[in-house]
Order: sequence, then structure tokens, then C-alpha cells
Amino acid sequence: MKILLTVGHSILKSGACTSADGRPYGGVLEYSYNKGIVNRIAEYLRTAEHAVDVLICPELQFSKSTDEKTYKLERANSGGYDLVAELHLNASKLHNARGCEVLYTSAEGKKVAQRISDQLATAFKNRGISDRDNLYMLTKTNPVAVMIESFFCDSSADCEIAEKTDVALLIATGIHGAEIATDSGANGAEENESFLYRVQTGAFRSRDNADRLRADLVGKGYEAFVAVADVDGILYRVQVGAFQNKENADKMKSRLQADGFDAIIVRA
Repeated sequence: MKILLTVGHSILKSGACTSADGRPYGGVLEYSYNKGIVNRIAEYLRTAEHAVDVLICPELQFSKSTDEKTYKLERANSGGYDLVAELHLNASKLHNARGCEVLYTSAEGKKVAQRISDQLATAFKNRGISDRDNLYMLTKTNPVAVMIESFFCDSSADCEIAEKTDVALLIATGIHGAEIATDSGANGAEENESFLYRVQTGAFRSRDNADRLRADLVGKGYEAFVAVADVDGILYRVQVGAFQNKENADKMKSRLQADGFDAIIVRA
């Protein structure tokens, strides 16, 4: 399955974040939390042999929150995706609500939403799934889409649970629909690591060029993937592995160079 993981919200030119902020109530900033786990979700899904892109709005570029809509929909609807899953955290008016909720609008989206909800409910209070027809990431996307409200960012109790839980794995397992192996290694991910080392073999403005390099790497036995970034426009980065230990990344870099590929180490 080809999946696009998107992080809800952005940071505007003014420096303001458009997401909910639970920090004054002992919680977390919604945008920052999801930005911190999205690549781990992607790694788990790639381990389960899905093709995954990550989309995060460029920071300090938009003048208003509505600019996010055009930016995300253009990319979600032109990438040939089977599923779009957008990450959010909930917040309540009185800052006293708790639990997980997953939103959908289509019949296929309902199935995916239920699987994700069932996984998140193993850790958080279960608020169930909801059919919503007033959210553009559900109604204006060509692929099947779900919006994931993993927990309440303004609930210190929920955030305490999140600190002890691999929320990324729960979400990835729900999307995949079956258990995902979590052995460490080239594509492993640990919940307590704030970043991973990846070995990058190329960066292209053309998706076709990136796909050709990835195919070449796969043909030589590498578990390569294409990561999407926004650097003055969309950039397709061809990368191999996700390592906790830099020494392992160095070994992969040397192996790639010995096979004739350019290689640098980047952090994600």
C-alpha cells in the first residue's frame, strides 16, 4: 500500500503555531509531538513493506492557517496514494477530557479508522471513531483518508501515558492491520530515540529520478525508500536505513560507497 502520513498544522511566518497547545496544562504542543513521531510511524510501516511518504508543511512560510489546505491537498491528490493518514492531538474547552478518537468519512476509511482506534485504545480511553463531513483532509482527498486524534494534548494524564507508550507503533499497527515486527536493525525504530541516522544516496526535484535510484538500490539488495521534504520546493530524498547507532550508519555509508553510490549521513 502507498501511504502518505501528514502532520496537521504548521508554524506561520509570524512564528505562531496553528495547533493546540497543551503545555500550559501539563501537556504537549500538538504539532511538535506529531512531528516528532511521524518518521517513526513511517519506519514501522516500511518494515511491513508499505511505501510511505511523510508530508510536513514548511515552517515560517505561510501567512495564515488556510494556506495549509492547498499545500497538502495538491500533494495528497497527485501522489497516487492509497491512504492518507493525518496526525493530530485533541484538546478540550475545559482541559479535562481524555482519550483517543479517529475520524473518517468513507466506508474504507471507517475500516482503517476502526483498526487504528482499537490499537490506541489499548493505552488510552476509547472515544471511538467518528464520521466527519466537515474536514477537508477527509472530504477533499482522492485517496482514502483518516485523521488520528491520538490523545488529548492538554491532559497531563494522557500525556503521561504517551510518554510510556510507543504511540507510533500503535498507529502503524492499526494502519497495517496486523502485528509489525519491531526488531532493531536497518529499519528499526526505538520509542525513546529523538532522532535516527539515515544514509542518503541522492536528492532530486523529480520523483522519477528518485524512483530510478531507489530501484537501482533495491536491485542491489538495499532496503531503500524515498522521503519527501520541502526545501524551497518538493525534494525527493533517496535513503537507506534508520539507525540508532551512528557507527552502523557509517558502515552502511561505506558499503554504499564501495558499490559506487554517493552516500552521506543525515539525521531524522
